[in-house]
This record gives sequence, structure tokens and C-alpha cells, in this order.
Amino acid sequence: MTNNAGNGSANPWNMVKKPKLDRRSRSSKRMNSPVTLRLIQFRAGYNLPVDAGIEMGHFAAQGLDVEVTYTPNSVYLVEHLEAGDFDIGHTSADDVIAEVEGRTIGIPGGSDLFLFMGLHSGMLSLVGAPGHEDIESLRGKTLAVDSRITGFVFILEKMLRVSGISPEEYRLVEVGGWESRYESLLRGEHVGTLLTEPFLGDAVESGCRLIARSSQFVPVYQATCGVATRSWAGNHREILVRYIRAYLKATRWCLDPPNREACLRLLTDRSGMDESGAERTLNLLLDPQEGLTPNAELDLPGIVVALDLRAEMGHLAGRVPAPEKYVDGGYYREAVAG
Repeated sequence: MTNNAGNGSANPWNMVKKPKLDRRSRSSKRMNSPVTLRLIQFRAGYNLPVDAGIEMGHFAAQGLDVEVTYTPNSVYLVEHLEAGDFDIGHTSADDVIAEVEGRTIGIPGGSDLFLFMGLHSGMLSLVGAPGHEDIESLRGKTLAVDSRITGFVFILEKMLRVSGISPEEYRLVEVGGWESRYESLLRGEHVGTLLTEPFLGDAVESGCRLIARSSQFVPVYQATCGVATRSWAGNHREILVRYIRAYLKATRWCLDPPNREACLRLLTDRSGMDESGAERTLNLLLDPQEGLTPNAELDLPGIVVALDLRAEMGHLAGRVPAPEKYVDGGYYREAVAG
């Protein structure tokens, strides 16, 4: 099941069709009484393992019925995870850092959100509107972001500042997730933003310019992660372990070369991409340097970089904490051991 939270716009991603793919056999016991797991995530090509897990039966084999909702922005995702409206989420490591430090929505004493697995290390590119072909052309301009104080915004600011553009020489406007920023760029409302596939390639095909890839400036980084509250996870340990186990199997299935055509069909049929968008997206996901994390394990040095970036941009006071403060690897270890 797929829901679209806070977004009623007409978008081809909203028109979901089921791909005609052979599904793996499932335990009859688990099929009769699956546990519903409510997942909230952004729309992006890197959701392919979730789609594969649903369509190929990896989640069902673990007794899970994964119900997917797409978030309009990171604030919505975090607030509704905290409120218990969803069980788990996929969002950036920095979003969790911000909440634990209690600096975004004013949670007394911080948040009990934590990271339990890693999806990818970046897949981000800086894209300029037509006529803006390099970082210098963004000086004095307005740029679209999801949030001005959490997430990938600090990578964008790093790219600008390293290139000699000071904070006084650009303006950040909160627009929302990938699709909202993509649409904003095409409408000419802002001159630059960070995008990932399929929005990146679609923007370039529409006349926008690929200015730089985030890995050129931040080569080590923990980007999107599996996230939950410690309270929910503590009460649902077996469910979370089973989710991680199924996600790992789905990721490995996606990375297996014989499944390339099936993956392309998932991207076109389930995510509404055209054939060229699906090819671009899958090529990025399969890239050994930029793509999906094959074992879905968190990159602690990448979390350190996220912490250092937050501190560098003036949003983390005092001594930078160790990355372990935001992580509980016990669920992952149990999943891979089983």
C-alpha cells in the first residue's frame, strides 16, 4: 500500500501500477497473519529495494506487510515518526542528529530517534536552472532546500563556501523534498538545488545544468538511513530485525546482474519513470562508489562527517559527539546473524 502525505499534486509517481514480476514463494503462516509496518520515506530512485522487497516477496517472507507513505519534507517525517504515526522512516543521518540534539522542533531533552541501517552515502548533485552553469553563477541567488537547518543543506553550503561564496551571498528557501525542489527549479522559482535520480536527469533533459556532484566536495558521508524511535524499536525488536533482514535481501537482489531487467520494470511500472529515467536511476544505484550500500550497514566515519558539517555551519555547539550517540547497531547485527 502506498500513501502520499501532505501532497495532492498531480505527479506520475502518484499513479502506481503493479509490475508483472515473478514473486518468491512465501510462508503460508506468515501470509495468513502479516504484521503491518508503517514506513515513511521521500520519493526517490533509491527506494528501489523497498519496492523490490514488496513486489518480490522479501518482506512477506519475513511476515511483514510494509505500508509506504511519501513525505513532503523532513520536518513532516520526523514529527510524525515522533508522534507514532509511523513505525520507521528513511531519512538523512543529519535529520536524526538534529532531533537528538533537540534543535529543530524543540523536543525537551532531545529526541529518542536513532539510526539502525544505512541506505546510501550520497547520490546528490547540485543542479542549476538554465543559464546557471557553475557555482559562481549562484552567487547572490535563491536556492531551494528541504530544510535550512537539517539534512543535506549542509552539503550544499559546503559546496558554496568552498567555492568562495559566503553565507551572505546566497539565500536558502525551504521548498520540500526532491520532487518539490525539482518542480520549483523547472518553474524558475529558484536557480539551484540538490537533486538525485530520477529528478536529476529529468531536470538536465529539461535544460537545467549539472554543476557538481556532492562527492567532489564531501567524498565520505552517511546520507539516507533507516530511522526509528528507541521506544518503538525496544517494543518491536523482532519486527525491526525482520525488516532489516528483508531489506538486505531486497538490496542484494537489486544488485544481482541477472535482475537488471526486472529492476528496470520496477522503476518504470511502480515509480512511474520513463525508460531513460529508469536506466539512469539504476546505473546510479548500481555504481560501486555512489550507489546503494550493498550491505546496508551504517558508515560511522560518514556520520562523523555529517556531525562535523553541522558544527562547521554553526548548528552544533560545543564538543562534537561521537557517532555512536545516534546509533544502535544491535538490530542490524541480529538481522545479519539470523
